[in-house]
Amino acid sequence: MKTKLLFLLAFLFCTYTIWGQGQTIKGKVTSPTDNEPIIGASVMVKGTVNGTITDIDGNFQLSANTNATLVISFVGYITQEISLNGKTNVEVLLKEDNQMLDDVVVIGYGTQKKADLSSSIAVLNTKELGKVPGGLSAGLQSSVAGVQMTNGRVRIRGVGSINNTDPLYVVDGMIGGSVPDESNIASIQVLKDAASCAIYGARGANGVIVITTKRGTSGAMTVDYDGYVGWKTLSHEVDMLNGQELAELINEAMYNGNPNRTDYLEALSNPAAIGEGYNMLDELKQTAFYQKHNLSVSGGSDKANFRVNTTYSTDEPTFIREEYKNYGMQFISDFTKGNLKLGETVLIKRNDHDWSDCKILGAQKWSSTMPIYDPTSETGFAGAGNGTDCGNPVAESYLNWYKGEGTTINGNIWATYEFIPGLKYKFNMGVDMYRYMQQHYIADYTIPYETHSPDEYTMSSTKTNRYLYENTLTYDKVIGKHSINALVGITSEETKGLGLNAGARAMPSPDILILGSTQDNSSKVVGSSINRSSMFSILGRVNYSYDSKYMLTFNFRRDGSSNFSKNNRYGNFPSVSAAWRINQEKFMKKLDWISDLKIRASWGMLGNSNINPYQYQSTVNFNYIWYYLNDSRVSGALPTTPSNPDVKWETQYSTDFGFDLAVLDNRLSLTVDYYYKKTKDMLIEVPISYSTGYMGTFPTLNAGSIENQGVELALTYRNHIGNWDYSVSGNLSTVKNKVLDLGSNNAIFASNSVTKTAVGHSIGQFYGYVTDGLFQSDAEVQAYRNSKGELIQPNAAAGDIRFKDLDGNGQLTDEDKTYIGNPIPDFTYGLSADVSYEGSFGTIDFSMIWQGSQGNDIFNYSRVDNEGMHHYYNNTKETLNRFRAEDLTFVNPVSGVTTFYPKNTDTNMPRAVIGDPNQNRRLSDRYVEDGSYLRLKAITLGYTFQKTLLSKYGIEKLRFYLGAKNLLTFTSYSGYDPEVGDQNRYGTNLTRGVDGMSLWDPTFPNTREFYMGLQLTF
Repeated sequence: MKTKLLFLLAFLFCTYTIWGQGQTIKGKVTSPTDNEPIIGASVMVKGTVNGTITDIDGNFQLSANTNATLVISFVGYITQEISLNGKTNVEVLLKEDNQMLDDVVVIGYGTQKKADLSSSIAVLNTKELGKVPGGLSAGLQSSVAGVQMTNGRVRIRGVGSINNTDPLYVVDGMIGGSVPDESNIASIQVLKDAASCAIYGARGANGVIVITTKRGTSGAMTVDYDGYVGWKTLSHEVDMLNGQELAELINEAMYNGNPNRTDYLEALSNPAAIGEGYNMLDELKQTAFYQKHNLSVSGGSDKANFRVNTTYSTDEPTFIREEYKNYGMQFISDFTKGNLKLGETVLIKRNDHDWSDCKILGAQKWSSTMPIYDPTSETGFAGAGNGTDCGNPVAESYLNWYKGEGTTINGNIWATYEFIPGLKYKFNMGVDMYRYMQQHYIADYTIPYETHSPDEYTMSSTKTNRYLYENTLTYDKVIGKHSINALVGITSEETKGLGLNAGARAMPSPDILILGSTQDNSSKVVGSSINRSSMFSILGRVNYSYDSKYMLTFNFRRDGSSNFSKNNRYGNFPSVSAAWRINQEKFMKKLDWISDLKIRASWGMLGNSNINPYQYQSTVNFNYIWYYLNDSRVSGALPTTPSNPDVKWETQYSTDFGFDLAVLDNRLSLTVDYYYKKTKDMLIEVPISYSTGYMGTFPTLNAGSIENQGVELALTYRNHIGNWDYSVSGNLSTVKNKVLDLGSNNAIFASNSVTKTAVGHSIGQFYGYVTDGLFQSDAEVQAYRNSKGELIQPNAAAGDIRFKDLDGNGQLTDEDKTYIGNPIPDFTYGLSADVSYEGSFGTIDFSMIWQGSQGNDIFNYSRVDNEGMHHYYNNTKETLNRFRAEDLTFVNPVSGVTTFYPKNTDTNMPRAVIGDPNQNRRLSDRYVEDGSYLRLKAITLGYTFQKTLLSKYGIEKLRFYLGAKNLLTFTSYSGYDPEVGDQNRYGTNLTRGVDGMSLWDPTFPNTREFYMGLQLTF
């Protein structure tokens, strides 16, 4: 790589020559809409590095040959080429680029005019990326109809499978390319229907996000800097009881459990003396700092150009003992020699991640009556007590650590050759190399209710190499009003992986973490894994356009995957789409206020092979398997899954109808789509009995069908009035998800015991008991009987929850459970607004992004314990509103201290009682909350310095901005954050919308952030 870069720089140096001495060329660049001068427009002599920019009056002057061609460009305007033809003075009118119909959109294996598109492709304006840190995620979530994003996981047009439904990323033609830094992205297209995705075959079933990086351009060398710093905190707090409040609750709960008991905890016998107590969450939280810096150098000529990007960033989450560090470098170059063109995009990334077991939700359980630190302890940390038995999250954060180190080399090199006009051959080779190493250490320590001895050290290493080879041939031909583009290609891909893990206990010292030095050889463990997969494909496409009025596109791809046996290895994925630009018809010419009107329709098939490899063969596991023979440990093996040679492709059928409308000289545009997707032969892991001798994963069968349908709307208005530019965009999308078939399975229950997937319902709906308020008196409990006169809830008392006996059998059983909520929203929406004012002092810009979701439910699992009032753990402040049938004057038999508890029956919070005899904590609709929200995702104010001032210092652009993220959120959800993702890190979609189930919940809350940044070009 070093040799190649040196060659590139030497080549560029040799090609940079001073333009021959010519005459002085003068001119002026203005806007035709208002005859105002365009300040800072670039004026270049074509084919050279000789150029200048216009001054405050739009004038320019340079030395050039009078037969030269000038290239004039400015952001937001159409680039023009002016041939001098002997003239020494020129007037240039730059037309605003608000037509957009001639914009080129990147599609699979090529490009196409936006006006000629017949499929559903959304373009994310790259201006969205610079509005806010993490602009790509914010832009996809708020500005692209049909895209949902929660906790970094993207879903396009709903959930079509119970398997991973992450979209495919294609970067500069590299399938599965590594997403570059947002400062280096030139364009983003979101391919949503089968017609646009079918060219990617099996990989396109969940949508495709196509990214093009910025490349070097002809002209003088340019240096760009884009950086920001920011601070973040939790956007919402969940308040827990202080020490006094918790002591009072526990005493009341003990009394309610048995009014005659006398064994109250002495430490809690005088609640007022405890006061505020201790707040574990406050010890874990922090105001976190993050930063990112991107520096790019680019330049070149019309024959060769380059761009080098470097990135450095750090990020601290809002909880202690965690940090990310990221380093990146990207090399981009393009060369032209006659009909031959060469190029490359190579990204090298290094990611360091240090963290510990910071059990955030576990901290909520910590008794606020117990200290967190103990100076007399060997570790300095206190253990649980006062009836609790949970670990100390702060101690765990400091007494164990993880360290992850990842390195990625991802990119591609390509070459094209044009044999005859319009006929091009392209070879593309992609490489994706990933290396990851993780270390984990748990110290030797003992604190009450938490002992880990001896210490333990484990490490693992993963290596993955993926190689992609593509050969394509394209032909473009225009015959009169007929335009044809044809594509054929052959691609192959191979992935090899290797994993290694090892560990031992009783290390000689925390500073000597060498597995071979363990003092307990019997504790050594070692394991390894190896995997290999490949895919071979042929593809083709034909685009036909008549007079940019009638458009027709055919796509076909045949994929062969090593994940299937020879009998079912190949899948065929065709698609067809058509469009009619009605405004081009003669009968529409009188309606000159319509700039564009196009109707579209598409149909296609897509596939999915995203399953564990070797499902068509029986697999055996050797990892950590041993047995003893004659008192000696012998390595062994266990069968993992039975073979299923009949497993085949999961297939998705997709239909789309839409129209695009632009009016008022394209100032107002509207896009509407209706889509229907049906997945058949869904790949499902079917449970089998362990008595068969198989352990681990279940066999995969084709046994299911799911449908998704919905509507997408996107509306944009943009205008320019004097020195003001503004635009407002909004989008809305709906999705209805329904399971049509699960084969022999009646239902799929997720491991969280909350969600159930069954025929006739959506994927991952919440399933549990239905509540019917609180028993207001013991008489109501006695009256709640079955037909035999038996109590339906015999352990209940006044203040307990009444559960409905739905099946009418007079008992509360699993048969009384039903569907109690749906994590899939009725619709999601986004709104963005941009305003800028250009004056003699510079340009001020303002932008904001709103995003929301409506109609989705959240199962707030953290409330099961945090409002349980069944143990000595802490509870949320909401439990202060707990039920009491009568006033209670309680005299503590240990201290004699009196506490008064007033009557409270006007509440939906049940009574506090140790042991929870009525099982008020059983999973029910009590924990289902409305997850709807409207959030101000970002608000930014920027200032760009006046160009004539900057030009004195050799600076082309200088912009400073500041802003905030997640500043406002309107929601009724009581948890940390309504944007709840999937409990499953692999995105199986079966546990969406379940919040706070584990002590280190993966659905990490959004944060409120304040940031400022600088963009500089010279």
